[in-house]
Amino acid sequence: MSQQAVNAIVAVGLGSALAVVLLIPTAAVQYRRDGRLGPGDLVTLLGAAVYGLALWTYTLLPLPAGTYRCKVAQWHVFGTIGQIGLPERGLQPFLRDPAVLQVLFNVLLFVPLGYYVRVVLKRGVAVATLVGFAASLAIELTQYTAVWGIFGCAYRQLDVDDLLLNTVGALGGSLLSAVVVRRRSGDPRPLPSELTWGRRLMGLVCDALFVLLLGGLIAAAWRGATFFVLDTRPFRDEQWRVQWTVPFVLQAVLVLTQGRTVGELVVSVRARARHRWLAPLSRAVKLATGLAPVWCLVILPIPYRGGVLIGFLGTTVLAALLTPRHGGLSHAVARMRLEVVTPPGRAVEGAEDDVRSAV
Repeated sequence: MSQQAVNAIVAVGLGSALAVVLLIPTAAVQYRRDGRLGPGDLVTLLGAAVYGLALWTYTLLPLPAGTYRCKVAQWHVFGTIGQIGLPERGLQPFLRDPAVLQVLFNVLLFVPLGYYVRVVLKRGVAVATLVGFAASLAIELTQYTAVWGIFGCAYRQLDVDDLLLNTVGALGGSLLSAVVVRRRSGDPRPLPSELTWGRRLMGLVCDALFVLLLGGLIAAAWRGATFFVLDTRPFRDEQWRVQWTVPFVLQAVLVLTQGRTVGELVVSVRARARHRWLAPLSRAVKLATGLAPVWCLVILPIPYRGGVLIGFLGTTVLAALLTPRHGGLSHAVARMRLEVVTPPGRAVEGAEDDVRSAV
């Protein structure tokens, strides 16, 4: 397998994992900005994460193993570009020229960056170009300093022409984005006021990701502390209890104090009790019928707990689909209603129609 193929596999694998990690903050931003997180947003998230890792793999990998030859920096402007001659023997041989391929690759490598700055960050052409220049400069300096002194000398060549070509690529990507992306209007579009099944499901997914990611970090920290600090055995039973209990405790605190889980907070949804004075009791019932059974099935030695856990989670998802307003099992038992939280000052869908009908 060629090194280019290995770089692509590493970028796709690690980029996909990065996209999963970034799903929670991405959902939080999108639901507050647009009130939606559609398939296009998820594709953009995955593409941006894979692209970000591709910049790393294609510019710094493979890392040197054993002895290697140090690279001398190329400081002459147009030193690399100037090696390209005129296409005297036709276009096809010209495009096969290694110097031409290197120039084209350096331009194309940064086209997605300019596109993402315009589309995702909602910035202009000038900012996209400057971001491309800054990213390219960071890569070239990392190559020149041998990954900031980690290696003995530079194993990848700094080339000032790469800096120029990468910046041109970012500029081109920002300009191309105007062809496929609708320009923003002066006023943001109204936010949806009804809780959709997709939004509810995304909240459940974010709840699961929060528990899994935080639990994974705790497990890694626990293993590191036991092996490298305490120099003892891993105490796996204790680790299992801690890595699951801490996320659930944080979730429980949020439910009891605010009435909503981390996932509901991410998707900008809140649970309201039928009467204000019933809020503490309703929140306790929500916790007892929602998160608490999951924690018990994970921690306690209950017979057939794996199958019971899968059945309970499936019932939770199905209930969120079928119950009114997608409240789900815990909210139905707690007599709580889920509602969308709209940021202050933002228009809501249907508000103009209500005003017109009132007039």
